[in-house]
Amino acid sequence: MSRLAARVNRIAIVAAGVVTPIGEGLEQFWSSLVTGVSGISPIERFPVADFRVGRGGEIKKITRIKDWSRVPECRATRLLVSAADELCAEAGSRPLPGDPDRVAVVVGTALGGVEEGEKALAGGRRLQRLRGALYDSPTQNLARWLGARGPAITVSTACASSATAIGVGADLLRQGVVDAVVAGGYDILCRFVMRGFDALRSLTREEMRPFDRRRSGLLLGEAAALVLMRREGDAGARRLGMLLGHGSASDGWHIAAPEPDGRGLEHSIRAAMREAGVEPQDVHFVSAHGTGTPLNDRIETAVLKRVLGPRAHQVPVNSIKAGMGHTMGAAAVLEGIMCLLASRHGQIPPTLNLEEPDSECDLDYVPGEARSARPEISLSTSLGFGGCNATLVLEGGTS
Repeated sequence: MSRLAARVNRIAIVAAGVVTPIGEGLEQFWSSLVTGVSGISPIERFPVADFRVGRGGEIKKITRIKDWSRVPECRATRLLVSAADELCAEAGSRPLPGDPDRVAVVVGTALGGVEEGEKALAGGRRLQRLRGALYDSPTQNLARWLGARGPAITVSTACASSATAIGVGADLLRQGVVDAVVAGGYDILCRFVMRGFDALRSLTREEMRPFDRRRSGLLLGEAAALVLMRREGDAGARRLGMLLGHGSASDGWHIAAPEPDGRGLEHSIRAAMREAGVEPQDVHFVSAHGTGTPLNDRIETAVLKRVLGPRAHQVPVNSIKAGMGHTMGAAAVLEGIMCLLASRHGQIPPTLNLEEPDSECDLDYVPGEARSARPEISLSTSLGFGGCNATLVLEGGTS
């Protein structure tokens, strides 16, 4: 795609809302990122004594919403509603302006409302609650709360889900199907999720150490994050930033392991850059998937070298997962929002717990402390189980 065509396809990110283990709301989220706050702690909501690892990025309390009487008793829904409440406040109204029939909700998740299934099947709880365990139940609940009557879509591409959701939402806007899209993702911690990752031996008993020589696995987290998107010409002057391009690819290598050469990830990055009309010399920052697993970090580093060429060693790269865990369906949208906040505030958050370099991970990972920089064009990369890959190209906006 030519740069002129790319400009026609630009999508404005008008507002955002987040609920994370390191902060509820954009201001606290950003402050925690740049100061290196950790939200990793012992999990308290459910028993973990029988797991190898009982720590993660757990949200201890949701404080933004004072009255839950009209919100279903579903943790996933309540995280989404809290994020949406901030988004609406940032956008200036709820319901969102315009025709509600032309407002879409597109949400990504790895595991949907699985905790509701746990509750329905345990201790004689009402089986009616199984309805809340459907993948699309939290998305439908969010659409009702927002008053949005356009398409309500749930996508699941594992831990690339919210990047895919943003890409789907952008396509709806470009095709003129809707005038506004609320897009993002969520996932929550529950015993089912923890048991699965525990069985895979994916969880580390130590700290998450993205790109560090001693990295030994990930920790899980829970979060919800949403962005409001409009076509650039409809967005007005105030915006958080722009979505310039999106790329997705499936390498179909293995149900859990990444493809050794990273071909799917490379394809998604190149596709996103092509849609955005961006060349390697235009990239100022990369938000990496960076899970702290031995294979993922090495493969991601190699792919970035191939895509960015000689410039790869000049571009700062970070991972924000060590401070809040891998938030699965919410990870990509949180990292995309972080890229836009970095441009707004002129700082790149550090990669926590990176202390011992790895010869196979030799890029500039912003270790230790935040760095003064104002990246204009950023890449945000995501990988998921089953060979799912997605990349966003983002541009910082006006305050």
